[in-house]
Amino acid sequence: MNILFVHEVDWLDKVVYEPHCLAEFLSLLGHKIYVIDYEANWTRDGVFDLGSLKTREFKNVSRAYPKASVCLRRPGFLKIPGISRLSASITHYQEIQKTIRENDIDVVVLYSVPTNGLQAINISRKSGLPIVFRSIDTLHQLVNYRMLRPATYFLERMVYSRVDLILALTSRLSKYVVHMGAKKTRVKILPEGVDADLFHPGGVSSQIRWKWGVREQDFVILFMGTLFEFSGLDFFIYQFPELIKQVPEAKLVIVGDGPQRSKLVRIVTELGLTGKVVFTGFQPYKTLPQYINLAAICINPFLLTKATTDVFPAKVLQYLACGKGVVATPLPGMKGVIQGEHEGVIYTKDTAEMLREIISIFKSAQRRKQLEKAGLDYVRQVHSYSQIARDLETTLLQLVERQKPKARKSTRQEVRA
Repeated sequence: MNILFVHEVDWLDKVVYEPHCLAEFLSLLGHKIYVIDYEANWTRDGVFDLGSLKTREFKNVSRAYPKASVCLRRPGFLKIPGISRLSASITHYQEIQKTIRENDIDVVVLYSVPTNGLQAINISRKSGLPIVFRSIDTLHQLVNYRMLRPATYFLERMVYSRVDLILALTSRLSKYVVHMGAKKTRVKILPEGVDADLFHPGGVSSQIRWKWGVREQDFVILFMGTLFEFSGLDFFIYQFPELIKQVPEAKLVIVGDGPQRSKLVRIVTELGLTGKVVFTGFQPYKTLPQYINLAAICINPFLLTKATTDVFPAKVLQYLACGKGVVATPLPGMKGVIQGEHEGVIYTKDTAEMLREIISIFKSAQRRKQLEKAGLDYVRQVHSYSQIARDLETTLLQLVERQKPKARKSTRQEVRA
């Protein structure tokens, strides 16, 4: 198949996550993969750099799997605040149409809504192509500017009601998209995956330990991911001195970056925790397993908000795949997938209880080993990307086969005209 992934974030600079892994794994299975993205974190090269409306093409892109090959097409836009995405919505329409026409695309996989969602649906309809939406978040809740959330909410409803199929990450998200207007018969669950070939138990290089001042005798508690305001790390760090009293070897390593970092650094300084809390910033995808393998225990202290209620943090699977037990807040979307300790995750109602569980794990090596084994067994059986990518492949093939070849041919001729 020739498959087009339509996205609205930066494919090259965004941390590697599901879209990269699925697209690249499908390329390893022999499919031709095209991606359209948006350079979300654009900057100007001088005052006279207003951008360009021309498309840039990046061939043989691979970020998750070295032998994969993705053709990335990035439509141009105007580098003017408030106008950039609006101009991109026009160039994306043109580029989606051109990519489908020139590369004989068989099916479209959509991850986006406001920038190019309706455009992709409209062109797919005209071209007689099936279009699948992959639901991994409650998108309007992640919009940084509150005034834009109502518009994104409205666009979400329009997108969900118009695609041929929605592949939801969890049962909570499947209910969410149905509530937002999707037909129940057009919603299926496709679980989150993890690259078990990359994320697995293993050693840690002495260079990484030296770089970040982590000793082998340190009891490392690790968080990995984007530092959103709902991370819960601020509450966790405020409680951290109490943990140190009982576990002097404790050290918190935060792998990632984001809008909350400056606040967290300020709290660490105020509490005199410099040296006990390490900020590494974002790290190359291929090195993430080594950072996880530094840990004695991993955490996900997300606050329960409208943005987090239905999500399933992919980092949790990466923790488990590296043989690490996890202590996390009980997000409904996450609990709907991973039930609890017999699958490697301990749920706690608040930060204070999270600290108590971490201390308990520190004091009981047997419990820690049981937790690690349970999580590792579970993730290998249920969440391997190799299996999930093949499930996606089967679903896309079935959709393509349902299309009437003559109808597809005639509609493509109309698009060319």
